Amino acid sequence: MHRRHALWILLLCLTPLLAACGHPWKTSRQAVPNPFYGKGRFAVVPVAFLALEVGDVSEADWMADKDAEQRQSWQEDKSGINEQFTEALMAEAASEDAIVVKAMSAADAPFFIRANVTYYEPGIFTGVFNKDTHLKATVQITDPAGTVLDEVLFEAKSPATLMNPSSGGRARDAASQLGKLTGMYILHRVRGDD
Repeated sequence: MHRRHALWILLLCLTPLLAACGHPWKTSRQAVPNPFYGKGRFAVVPVAFLALEVGDVSEADWMADKDAEQRQSWQEDKSGINEQFTEALMAEAASEDAIVVKAMSAADAPFFIRANVTYYEPGIFTGVFNKDTHLKATVQITDPAGTVLDEVLFEAKSPATLMNPSSGGRARDAASQLGKLTGMYILHRVRGDD
């Protein structure tokens, strides 16, 4: 009787750990059969920010009370998000199984990676009250004509700390995490891991 209780207690304690062992992404669409298996050439297009929500408002509403300098800073942050996402994705996926290049034309690769950042929480660092920066993105893998084969949701957070006090720096860090996760997903599909 005591052993059975001990086993149940052990299983209850391990359940959260086992649940966390899944993939760090949510798949909303996945082509079957896997069109990427053994075909590891992809082209990544620049990150989009379509229908972006910032905190609990639209990007347009968030920008409405910003001055010209703040608007310029946000454009630079978006450019930095794209750069960090792309660099991390290309580095993570680079292997004998896959390669990711920057998209220049429809002939660059048989598959295209299209990321859209849908949510951005800038966070805040005051030294007393801190709030992490949070990014969410929908990544679609398409054929050259734009037909969606896979669609995956990713999210990443970057802590607001004394070592990373700026929201732009944290946004770039979170974008790098998103790129790395996307690279992991690409390798997962190319290798046929399920």
